Amino acid sequence: MKFAARSRMLRVANIFRSCRLRLLYDLFLLSMKITVAMVVATIKVVLPGRLKNLLGETVVVTGAGHGIGRELATQLASLGCIVVCWDMDIEANLSTMCAVSENGGEVYGFVVDVSNRLEVRETVRLMRKCGIPEVSILINNAAVLYHHPFLQQDSDIVEKTFNVNTLSHFWTIEAFLPTMIQSGKGHIVCLSSMCGIYGVSQKVTYCSSKFAVRGLMEALHEELRLNPRTTNIRFTTIYPFYVNTGLAKDPKYRFPWIFGAVSAEYAARETITAMRKNYTEYSIPRCLLTLNTINRIVPNNVMRLILDFLANVERKRREELVVRENDTLK
Repeated sequence: MKFAARSRMLRVANIFRSCRLRLLYDLFLLSMKITVAMVVATIKVVLPGRLKNLLGETVVVTGAGHGIGRELATQLASLGCIVVCWDMDIEANLSTMCAVSENGGEVYGFVVDVSNRLEVRETVRLMRKCGIPEVSILINNAAVLYHHPFLQQDSDIVEKTFNVNTLSHFWTIEAFLPTMIQSGKGHIVCLSSMCGIYGVSQKVTYCSSKFAVRGLMEALHEELRLNPRTTNIRFTTIYPFYVNTGLAKDPKYRFPWIFGAVSAEYAARETITAMRKNYTEYSIPRCLLTLNTINRIVPNNVMRLILDFLANVERKRREELVVRENDTLK
């Protein structure tokens, strides 16, 4: 009896010792992998590699009639892409198509409400019927923005915002992802916003929709990353701060050389560069993701102090107070 008990104890000790050695080995291996990954990341920052060649790629750009979408279409066409413009505005979409054609690009256009799942699927069917090559790059750019205090917003506006800014991404991705998986390559790009990283007053609905896009892209990337058949399908989420497209007013932050408005042309060029470098996330300007990393480390009240300083909140409060006093005097 004693012999059996001692034998069991020895087996348990051997198992414990084996597990401990295995854990030490796994930790050592992890540290080596982290070191190599850090070295590679540093090298890529110092010596950026070649940009991905986009010649012959078929790209769908949603919201191609205006702003960043229009610039994306024209710049991608100049790189040799076959561009497919999606927009609800017929005249604006035709204008973009004409701009691409005049520069010798191959372009197609469709009037699509991307928030309508059936309309998205029918448009994809029409594209295949027209003989357009299978889409290898999808750029979800279409978005709407409304400024309202939370308790004064209309329920229809909330639904429209989420339908266009969030649900449309589900419908377009589910329409094109299967063929990307079948071909073994593809790239999905989503235009989010810095409002998808920080909450902003008067934009609760917009921020919520853009936060959701961030979650969608991160989760989908993780899901496909673990599948050996889909390792060549890339995901890029873009976080512009303020682009002069008419959707929003200039927030007037301090240091305008960093936080000032950028043109749609510049934003499109940065988006294409991020895609060609296979970045997973990219902010415009680029330093904002680094600032976000710092802000998430410090205590929450410190983060708020930094953001209030950058936004020059005190000056804006004084200006609002002057306006109210003038209104009272009138």
